[in-house]
Amino acid sequence: MVEKERDLEFDDWTGPGCSSIGYGEAEELGPFLIQKGKPELKFNNYSWNKASDAYEFLVGWFRRFPQYKSHDFYIAGESYAGHYVPQLAERIFDKNKVVQKEEYISLKGFMIGNALLDDETDQKGMMDYAWDHAVISDRVYYDVKKACNFSQENVAEACHSALDEYFAVYRIIDMYSLYSPICVDTNFSSKSRQRPIIQGIAPKLFSKFAAWHTKPAGYDPCQSYYSEAYFNRPDVQEALHANVTKIPYVWTHCSLCWLVFEGLDVVHSDIIETWGDAPFSMLPTIQKLINGGLRIWVFSGDTDGRLPVTATRYTLRKLGLDEIKEWSPWYQNHEVGGWTIEYDGLMFITVRGAGHQVPTHAPKRSLQLVKHFLANKKLPHAPF
Repeated sequence: MVEKERDLEFDDWTGPGCSSIGYGEAEELGPFLIQKGKPELKFNNYSWNKASDAYEFLVGWFRRFPQYKSHDFYIAGESYAGHYVPQLAERIFDKNKVVQKEEYISLKGFMIGNALLDDETDQKGMMDYAWDHAVISDRVYYDVKKACNFSQENVAEACHSALDEYFAVYRIIDMYSLYSPICVDTNFSSKSRQRPIIQGIAPKLFSKFAAWHTKPAGYDPCQSYYSEAYFNRPDVQEALHANVTKIPYVWTHCSLCWLVFEGLDVVHSDIIETWGDAPFSMLPTIQKLINGGLRIWVFSGDTDGRLPVTATRYTLRKLGLDEIKEWSPWYQNHEVGGWTIEYDGLMFITVRGAGHQVPTHAPKRSLQLVKHFLANKKLPHAPF
């Protein structure tokens, strides 16, 4: 199958309250990125996003462009898209059984990365990952393990106290990329204490903590500031037909901010904090789509502490799938790109050295990943 006969829909889908333009489009996968040092655009040589985010839009789009109806269709996303992508895939899957031919979408599979999938294992995995990567002390780790039952949404006060100590460490290092530096650019020193929410609300327990809402940093930890400078340019807003009502405040990535002033946490909250339309686990949906024969790949950047590889491995273990090919390396040229394990109905891939936003940290490896997914080819297990 040639490249033009495949359609991949990708959206960062950062979750309720955050901008896929600010993060996914302008910092990861869009056709343009924001230049360092000045609010100008530059080409992204590794762009791989194409479409939008709703079934109704897709039906209308295919109606408008029927020449694409015969193409295989795939969906991909990251983070909170661990909910959105399977939910949209399920919607298409179910509708395809009852719609007329002209509304049928040839869905073949989906791919999700560093995905929010199951509250219990996501939260347990965060704790174990932090301890195993020397982020938290033995005492903090065991206090959390003793006080918190992550299979429950409501927990005792002792759990909240233990989690406060866990989250405290992520005020001084980047939860989303453990080994990346923080932004120390003096051009942004006045903003460096302002950290907007990112990547959704669930798990419901962790969303109650301010540190859960810290923003991620990519390979360049100041990248988000470049985006904010660019999208606040009056000519850019005019070209995008944005801010036509002339709101008096600047555009930011997200609608909820955590501000830190001289060591004091001040949380500006709004309706996003009360978001509750999120199932505890997406595993029943994923199992249904596995049974339906869709191609499903799950990938994970292995330096992400927010939705870490440990959590995803715990989550996938819950599915109880048979193992087809055991844990083995895959290669990007002569270097190990990560590791894979093939299950009956699902492929799991790690991306070595990548944080939460995998394409930001490892653009070549992530592009190789998506190309192999679309071509239905396994990643190379030897140098090339």
